[in-house]
Amino acid sequence: MRLSEHEIECPEFPEFSYERDFSVCPVRAIRWSYESETPEIDNRLCIGCGLCAVRCPVGAIYRKDNHMGVVRRRSEQYTVRIPYTRSGVEKQRGQLTIVNKIAWKHRFQKESDQIMRKIYHALSNVDGRSMIPNLLVRNLLISLGYKCAISRSGDVYTRIDAVYSGKASWDKTLGAIEIEFGRDTLDASRSILDDIAVLHSRSNIDKDRNCAMVVCLSFPNKRQGYFQVIKDIKNVLGLEIQTLSLGALLILTWNSSIINLGKKEFYADFDHLSIRQATEFRLGRTINISEGCLGILEPKK
Repeated sequence: MRLSEHEIECPEFPEFSYERDFSVCPVRAIRWSYESETPEIDNRLCIGCGLCAVRCPVGAIYRKDNHMGVVRRRSEQYTVRIPYTRSGVEKQRGQLTIVNKIAWKHRFQKESDQIMRKIYHALSNVDGRSMIPNLLVRNLLISLGYKCAISRSGDVYTRIDAVYSGKASWDKTLGAIEIEFGRDTLDASRSILDDIAVLHSRSNIDKDRNCAMVVCLSFPNKRQGYFQVIKDIKNVLGLEIQTLSLGALLILTWNSSIINLGKKEFYADFDHLSIRQATEFRLGRTINISEGCLGILEPKK
């Protein structure tokens, strides 16, 4: 299962050298079996992010009993067999045209504290130098309707973790992304300012147009100083740096939510430490995650 070229590149940032890894699965737990002509998932590697299920155009990938599965049984009731003739081929093409126009929208799974803890535990075993966190964030943003490019491994010229832009022609939203799955969120709040300055210098992107954000594994606590720096940036420069956690991105993706990063809905600072309300607005319902759980929507208690 692969992404397309136009999804992992952002032409708005011509100087940005990006990683050309097309895999939907950030841990490479899925592969195509040419023997059965179906996907195969290695649940020993799978972290349960659900990206493959959300990406599947026919909804054939699902989760059951804490494992990912693939529907392999064919339904004879809905299978129409036609002869391999010119008219038969034309009929098949017509059917495929109709299928391609169907908008597949579903909820992969409903979030819970237990589900999120399992995913976060799986990620705790990931090497800090690995590209997995960056690939995961990139692919989640792509699933939410944006193009996203991450910097290449070992590239010292580009210190920006990632950039994103609107996929639709009418969506002019774009910005820099700092990805921090460790404890150094304070450094991320300062690095995002450097990113904004670099993009202004190299790509001529005005700071006021740059809808920059920080994606962290968990919201930092109030004492770490991250949210005070974010507040100071707003007060001094008039820039609202959004903060999203991995858990929030997962929940939005599982529900095929439509978000608008250009509206700065996920802005949080020292005076307002939560993105729960903004996330629930996009879901259209109350989130089934307890307050402070893993720092997904607000700092841990």
